[in-house]
Amino acid sequence: MNWRQPLDRPASRLARVAGLVVVGLGLTAAAVFVLLPLLGRSFVRVIGLLVAGCVWLATSIGVGVSMWDVLGTIVRAAATGLTTPAASAGLAVLVLVGIVALYWLQRLLESEESEEESS
Repeated sequence: MNWRQPLDRPASRLARVAGLVVVGLGLTAAAVFVLLPLLGRSFVRVIGLLVAGCVWLATSIGVGVSMWDVLGTIVRAAATGLTTPAASAGLAVLVLVGIVALYWLQRLLESEESEEESS
């Protein structure tokens, strides 16, 4: 089969670029519409947790608990939080992402070395 080469028409290229821009702006607007409330809620939740932690720390120190007891409690709470199934799954996903990133970085560096050797 002998296919004809597409004609290089500036109008069609402009229409294609304009379509991609409109789709990109639409996706960006949808992402902002969905993610902005989540970001606001997350920010408020982090501030609430930070205030609660500061109050707990100040109360613990004010009652006379030693700093080692406070640090031990913080470590135990962190360890308990990391042993939940959701945290374990999150850590496993992060490890997999790191492995894939290292693999692709190695491939990228190998390709750069082979380009330098060939030139």
